[in-house]
Amino acid sequence: MGQLSFDDAIRIDQLSQEPNRIAYIDESGNFGFDFDKQGTSKFFILCAVIVKDTDIPRITNEIEIVKNNNGIQNNELKSSSIGGKDGRRRKILDELLQIDFQVMLLIVNKQELFKGSPLTTYKESFLKNIHQQLYSLMYQAYPKLKIIEDQTGRTEFQISFRKYVENHRPTLNLFNEYDFDFIDSKDSILIQLADFIAGSISRTLNGTESYNYIQLLKGKIMRLENFPKINEPFYTPSSDQVDFDKSIFRLSLHTANNFIDEFQSDKSQEKQLQREVLIILIFYVLNINSTKFVSSAQLIKNLENYPGKRITNNYLYRRIIAPLRDSGVILASSPDGYKIPVSKRDIQTYLLQTHNVVSPMLHRIELCRNLVKLNTDNKLDVLDHPDFVRYKKYFD
Repeated sequence: MGQLSFDDAIRIDQLSQEPNRIAYIDESGNFGFDFDKQGTSKFFILCAVIVKDTDIPRITNEIEIVKNNNGIQNNELKSSSIGGKDGRRRKILDELLQIDFQVMLLIVNKQELFKGSPLTTYKESFLKNIHQQLYSLMYQAYPKLKIIEDQTGRTEFQISFRKYVENHRPTLNLFNEYDFDFIDSKDSILIQLADFIAGSISRTLNGTESYNYIQLLKGKIMRLENFPKINEPFYTPSSDQVDFDKSIFRLSLHTANNFIDEFQSDKSQEKQLQREVLIILIFYVLNINSTKFVSSAQLIKNLENYPGKRITNNYLYRRIIAPLRDSGVILASSPDGYKIPVSKRDIQTYLLQTHNVVSPMLHRIELCRNLVKLNTDNKLDVLDHPDFVRYKKYFD
């Protein structure tokens, strides 16, 4: 190992203070691509329930209480067991939401995959590829992480899959503390929780339930990745709704995704925070509500996972939002928060907010300039300075 830089030393110190976390992963959906065949899912969902290892006994007990409250204390907490009883499902989820865990999701729209590619031809290639995508997302957010997967249906290639994970896991830090194992869901109530969440979201995406379970779970979802990437909101505004402009939305989404991709390997904390804010805003506009702003408080809450930095409203604006805009990312803002613009009105809302701040300041500059010129017989113009050329052109 080469000599550590000062930034490396700070990073190591921050990571040493990070709690150990465990991700429990289960899935919903199947591999088939014959969508005319009954039982073939249109979506394949990987759900990771992430908890601090020190919290596992408490969380396990709290989930058991939820099971007892809902008459399933002697059975697994499985989405398939609840089925179409969506009133019961929502009651269970409402109780589970009170428990301290976070969720990461990879949602594969199988209908959008290129027919004939290895992903649609070979089950093992499909599973390895999408799992690797989810692992990469998790390792970016949690450098110290153990992964536990449901072993059901995986016996035919568990050994090779474990080896694949070992060879492809990222080396994002100097701790090399990643670990991986399979476990039967009946032996892990947190695997069962992942199954229940994945199955609930599947009901929304496959149209078997009109209720948006992603909306219900939004406070728990730290990251949601769509594969292939989508460029339309899940609930697209109707064509007669004037507050949606596809060209503005796609351009705004493009600038955000470009920034995320460009600085993916930049490990500086501010760039990570800037990327994280964009990821949160994209998640909300694509999956929750394309017309709502995300409050500063909600963004700050989502950034609490980053060690060694207390995020304030001032820091959020000056060190995250402003640099993003300086880099060409199009963001809308209002007193209600920030969002990826989906319409001309979104951008005009941001411009009006800026105008209300900038216009009085420009008026004061003009008033000061005119008073000085008036009292010096126009001999002194305070804007006669290279830094003020644009202001002078504006007032002249």
